[in-house]
Amino acid sequence: MAWHGALMASTLGVAMVVSPCVQARDLGNYGEVFAVTEPDFLAEIMARLKAMEADGGLAKMERDMQDRTRSYAMRPRSAGALPRAEVNRAFDIDLTIQVDRDLADHKGQVFAPAGTVVNPLAYSHFRKTILFIDGDDPEQVEWAVAQGTELDSLIVLIKGAPLELMRKHGRRFWFDQDGVMTGRFQIARLPSRVFRMDPVMRVEEVALQKGKR
Repeated sequence: MAWHGALMASTLGVAMVVSPCVQARDLGNYGEVFAVTEPDFLAEIMARLKAMEADGGLAKMERDMQDRTRSYAMRPRSAGALPRAEVNRAFDIDLTIQVDRDLADHKGQVFAPAGTVVNPLAYSHFRKTILFIDGDDPEQVEWAVAQGTELDSLIVLIKGAPLELMRKHGRRFWFDQDGVMTGRFQIARLPSRVFRMDPVMRVEEVALQKGKR
């Protein structure tokens, strides 16, 4: 009978699938078994910190960090020394830029399409003269201080100790860290004076006479 044969085939198929489970048995353990353990990273760090605290290493690290911070504040990292100007020279710097992509506000409204030419001076009210000097050259420092007050000028150091000069002269001294400003205004010799000469910025290199401001 056809149905009988089909039932037998189905039964055998089920038996073949089930039989391995029915016949499963414990084969025992082969080789040594170890528990899975992982070090607690935070606990390890805390243990090292406690050890450093105990032997004075942590206090030394804190002192070293404070010394480095204090040293950097007293004398920031310089982008490099620049020579003194030997002759008076003047040139202009055009700050105009061309937008390379659409600029939009927080609502997505484009206020400057790609290709737009913009001169920042057209939107800036900054009128102070910027004086670039070597803070380690006393003659350049005296020259800069004599050029005006903080109301009309900013003194920017290429290198030197701004805090020490602030205490001595009673006014703020700025520092051109990593030479960002000197690069933008193409400052090559010191001292240099930078001021507006719309629509450009005028750069003047000033040759100081020895012993005179």
